[in-house]
Amino acid sequence: MEKEVISSRQFTIITFLLSIGTAILIIPSSIASSSKQDAWIAASIGIVLSLLVVKLFVTLGDQTPTLNFIEANEKLLGRFFGKITVVCFLSLTLFAGGELLYFIGAFMKTEVMPETPTMAFALLFIIIIMYATYLGIENFARSAEILFPMFVLIFIFFVVSITPQIKFENIQPIMEASKTSILYSIIRFISVFSFSLVMLLMIYPASVNVQQSSKKGFYIGMLLGGFVLVTLITLSILVLGPANTASRSFPSYALAQRISIGNFLQRIEIIMAFMWIVSIFIRTFMYFYTTVVGIAQIMKLKDHRPLILPMGIIMVGLSQIVHPDIVHSNIYNDEIWPIYAFVCTILLPILLLIVAVIRNRKSLDNSTEMGHADSNEGQMTDARNAVSNQGNQTKPGNMDSLQENQVKPNNKDSNQDIQTKPATMNSNQENQTNDANTDSTQDNQDNQEKTDNPVSTQDNQDKSATSNSSQVIQSEAGNATSKQDDQATPDKTSSDKKNLE
Repeated sequence: MEKEVISSRQFTIITFLLSIGTAILIIPSSIASSSKQDAWIAASIGIVLSLLVVKLFVTLGDQTPTLNFIEANEKLLGRFFGKITVVCFLSLTLFAGGELLYFIGAFMKTEVMPETPTMAFALLFIIIIMYATYLGIENFARSAEILFPMFVLIFIFFVVSITPQIKFENIQPIMEASKTSILYSIIRFISVFSFSLVMLLMIYPASVNVQQSSKKGFYIGMLLGGFVLVTLITLSILVLGPANTASRSFPSYALAQRISIGNFLQRIEIIMAFMWIVSIFIRTFMYFYTTVVGIAQIMKLKDHRPLILPMGIIMVGLSQIVHPDIVHSNIYNDEIWPIYAFVCTILLPILLLIVAVIRNRKSLDNSTEMGHADSNEGQMTDARNAVSNQGNQTKPGNMDSLQENQVKPNNKDSNQDIQTKPATMNSNQENQTNDANTDSTQDNQDNQEKTDNPVSTQDNQDKSATSNSSQVIQSEAGNATSKQDDQATPDKTSSDKKNLE
């Protein structure tokens, strides 16, 4: 399956909407029940502490820049322990995804469509989630990019519309809550707000095109999401009061019901429902996507898409049994979820970060030792080359031999000249012999005719001897030096003349 890549801007938007999630509806009542009118202070402190959580996730992502969170577990902890931690983590994502579907059904049935069963809402919503997972993270990021401006515009309209109903006496006195209740509210806020950001390690930084910009986007998206939540918590306390906020299941939705502009623009609380549906869509998708991709990687599947349908059906069924009622849901979110999420989303990344740092240091030490060994070998090789170069410089005879070899081609021309000289000498000798024979024949005819036969016989012998000697000279001239040929030629010529005389 091809690697999918999103932009740093899309990653920032996903971070912003993921951090809001279900907190936009349930977090105001949860922390207001313990901190009362100081809930906004606990939320503000929780945002500051969440910077440390984001720092942890960013640092872990930098240690494994090409791996997602599931792959990092198996690589850093090994196949056996890595699979155990992955299974524990995926149990959290599967259970949390089913719980989000429960919240969707419970909210729609309680506030919007009382007579519609929760199964219908969960089924319709999971179809959208499965289709988004099938299309991939790139299409999901584009959809988040489209929904983001709509979310921002509705939020601004919501704040402007509810501002006239603010009562500042609802937030007084400040700092009345005890330190224990403030601490509990901070933990509750962080567990819902920032613990879920660990899901972003499935796409950060392996699936983001610019890592440095996405790192900034991680912080920016988290801070913007925290600002939205603090604003909603503060408005809920200022308009509804701390007691009324703590008693409501969905106080931000009840806050939107208070909007009334000139007794004309009323009952527009559905805009709050739209904001919540957008944010919970982003968070549910990340839980479902992490579960499907994680199971596919454990089973060594190249494509996670065959698992989408069965996992969707399992998650819908889980949403019907995860909480029997809203009371059980509140107890679970207040007492069990913070501990469960802390182990899987904070302790596990810390463990992975420690192992990654230790392994990287060992690899750096090994590479340094190898570098020193290579440098020593290089120095020894340089010394040997220097010695061999000095040895080559102490052999000037090689240069002389090279020069001699360059001069030798001229000897070929002299040899060719030498080979042509014997032929010339032989032709001259034959001409001289023919002239001598002619003179001797005429003298013998004038003086005595009887002696013709002996003289001619002797001439024939001389001619044959001359021809044989010329052939021997030609054969020897190709092999002997030029000086020997020059010396042998006059001697043979003189011997021929004596024989003729």
